[in-house]
Amino acid sequence: MDFDGRRESAGWRWSLLFSVIFLNICLPSLVLSYGVFWVHLSSFGVPLWVGLTTPSIFVLTYSLSQCWFREAADSWGGSVGYRVMGTIGLFFVVVSLIICAFIPYHVQPYIYGIVGGLGSSLLSAQVDAVIFETYDTRLVSVRGWCLLGQAIGLSIFPHLLTELIDVYGYFFAYIVFAGIMLQSLVAIMLLNIDESMRRPASFSRYKDLSQSYMVYKNEAMDNFYGTELQLHYLNKKCWKNPSDDQLHREEDPKLDDVSIIETITPPPSPEEKRRNIFGVEILPEIPEESEESDSEDHNAAAFNKNKNRLSVAIKRLSTLGENIDGCIINQVRRDSQTERDNADISEFTEFEVKYETIAPMTDIHTEKIFNTFSFRCQSAYMNMKRKLWIPSYRMYRIRRRFIYFMYSINDTFLKPLTRSLSCGKFYPALLLSFSRLSLLSISLVLLPMLASEVHPKISMLEMNFLMSLYGFTWICFLLCTPWLEQTPKRNYKYIVVMGLGISTISAFVLAADNNHDSYSIGCVIAGFGFGAVASSWETAVQDFVGARKWPKIHSTLETLSACLMTVFVVGLSFIIEKPNGPQFAMFILGIILAIVTFVWLIIAAVSIYLTKIRTMRLGRKCLF
Repeated sequence: MDFDGRRESAGWRWSLLFSVIFLNICLPSLVLSYGVFWVHLSSFGVPLWVGLTTPSIFVLTYSLSQCWFREAADSWGGSVGYRVMGTIGLFFVVVSLIICAFIPYHVQPYIYGIVGGLGSSLLSAQVDAVIFETYDTRLVSVRGWCLLGQAIGLSIFPHLLTELIDVYGYFFAYIVFAGIMLQSLVAIMLLNIDESMRRPASFSRYKDLSQSYMVYKNEAMDNFYGTELQLHYLNKKCWKNPSDDQLHREEDPKLDDVSIIETITPPPSPEEKRRNIFGVEILPEIPEESEESDSEDHNAAAFNKNKNRLSVAIKRLSTLGENIDGCIINQVRRDSQTERDNADISEFTEFEVKYETIAPMTDIHTEKIFNTFSFRCQSAYMNMKRKLWIPSYRMYRIRRRFIYFMYSINDTFLKPLTRSLSCGKFYPALLLSFSRLSLLSISLVLLPMLASEVHPKISMLEMNFLMSLYGFTWICFLLCTPWLEQTPKRNYKYIVVMGLGISTISAFVLAADNNHDSYSIGCVIAGFGFGAVASSWETAVQDFVGARKWPKIHSTLETLSACLMTVFVVGLSFIIEKPNGPQFAMFILGIILAIVTFVWLIIAAVSIYLTKIRTMRLGRKCLF
């Protein structure tokens, strides 16, 4: 089915779209709104680095497990698989929030980050798989709606979490927050795909395997071109006359309603014409006739030959019958040793087997054998040897699973890492991915702490309003999603440069803020820049590195950028405790964003030169 047909017949499936948007409102709030927990946590005298490292651990766990969960989502999928795995991911998220209500402060980052990040990664992998299976022709629009849900969650959850902490306290707010997250189970139950509208095998990531499977199933062969042999329905085959073969003829639509009585014809006999594998007829052997031969002599010779054959067969049967009768009557056997010693003797020695000569093995004899000292020593030796030298099946399974795990790590991390590091275009893409994660888990988390450092100090209600303003400007940029859908991929790098530049300006403005106005302007600018980077970075990287290299470096880009972001946060944890530490951390982030912006500005300038200016010069040369 072509793209236009799929676009018209697939539909939007509004229930699934609403569930995906609702899940994007709830789940990313674990990172986007963690700054509210951090502000209240710092009021208890907890070190600031504890709150700063929590979202970084969350993002690191999410990125390291996302590549595995994304690949496994195809095997887990189906009418029930997406829902089951999504429910398990939600269970991890809820359990992490409940555990945080009963553990000390210094342990919360690990439970909140590792368990919550693992559950969020598992659930988001199922959501991405469902989106890719259902909205493959509207993928850009649906991703824009998902980012819109994240911006709405950023506008709502800071107010909600502040109210929960004020009413229930810091610890019990985690339990109520877990109950709110549990409501997304209804949206998970809608994560299913329409089996009748699944993508064709040519769009699968396992294209070669799926096409081979289609050939064996004899499906979709009308649109498949290959060297494989098509399986035919043999009831259409006429075995009597090759000219009446209806196998490769098109069926007459007029005869669909007429009941045709099918007859089963046997395969051709050996006397009929046979063909070899090259289609050449195999002719029967024709005896050569000589002119001197006479018909009477020929008949006489054939009769004598048959008579001789019959006499030989009768002699063989009589000899065999006499031997069989002798064996049955005498019940003797030939002693091979006697035959070898006395080869000239024609008589055979006989050994009579009687029941009295056989001593049966009773239970008493068996018990005596088992109780002997030699048998017990031998059994103890064999048991010791088995435990020391012969591995048990359990150890074999453990070793096999360990080897499989090591091969998985090699295929998931080490091979893509060596392949990516050898590619020169990987490094600008890595800087862009690192910038996006830094804006997500550092800049947003520092916003509430920066509000508490402003003189005069901004209240929590006003700080939540400014964070909602951040999400509102993000939504304002997402209104450009229909325009982005029609934009060629080569132009996305210009949008990324614009977003990086705006984010750099906002970072310097927030680092130098000392009053309410500068903080408000910084929030507005930061929301617009983050929306541009989050919406366009992946498509820009795909166009920059190429469509063939993108699947190879995608997992490495996620994992390595998350590791770099974690190392950067560890370095910032030594600065955050000093006076004006949050402002200085934002200043360092602004310097890094400025470097990344300069790199991608050069890439955009080179692209403009190659696609615009150079083409115009060549056109002028051709005119003259």
